[in-house]
Amino acid sequence: HKHLIVFPVISTAATILVLMSILLPLKLTGSLDTWLASIDSAEGAPEDLSMYIATFAFYFCNYFAIVFFNTALIASVMDIFEGGKGNLSFGLKFAAKRIHAIFGWALVSACVGMILNALERNEKIGRFVASLIGSAWTALTYFVIPVIVSEGLGPVAAIKESMNVLKKEWGTALTGNFSMGTFAFLLLLPVIALGFLLGMSLGPALAIAVCVPLGILAVLISTTAAAIFKAYLYSYAT
Repeated sequence: HKHLIVFPVISTAATILVLMSILLPLKLTGSLDTWLASIDSAEGAPEDLSMYIATFAFYFCNYFAIVFFNTALIASVMDIFEGGKGNLSFGLKFAAKRIHAIFGWALVSACVGMILNALERNEKIGRFVASLIGSAWTALTYFVIPVIVSEGLGPVAAIKESMNVLKKEWGTALTGNFSMGTFAFLLLLPVIALGFLLGMSLGPALAIAVCVPLGILAVLISTTAAAIFKAYLYSYAT
């Protein structure tokens, strides 16, 4: 079902648009340059409320786009499991029906993202502790989007249900995550090798022109495959 790869394509394009919609106004008003200059200085970043608002807006909009199209993708996958076609229109319409749950989960994800970002900047806690907390959060919320697709629960109930499902199949989920990571690496490995050979023989420009699209395609395939695995494992566990 090759059409499933379109969902990550749309999601990537949406996140780029979100980034540009946040950065361009800040750049045009000069706020971004001032903030970046202050980070490079000895004083550190200023306590500028507008930058915190812009950062939270970016987190929320970015998570909303990602969750929306992941919901559409997993809904299409589950529809295929049940004998349907799982086409693009089905997935997008289904995600639109779950817009309230997607909004709530994006809001929670944005708050957690802001907290983790603050922890990373804390010299006493550091990135290591923030990374541990972030990894735990990722594990506990592994099945949240399949739960949203299947039951349409709010963020708190979705986290609880995700944890319940994870208790049943945590070993398979862990092994699957490792396997999908290996799968992604194996897809990228020949692309990297081809880029090295082309760069050495025909020049870096040609290597970039050929390998960047192939690399993007490999990432999109592995991303879609990971979502399919997650949907399949959730369906099996429940």
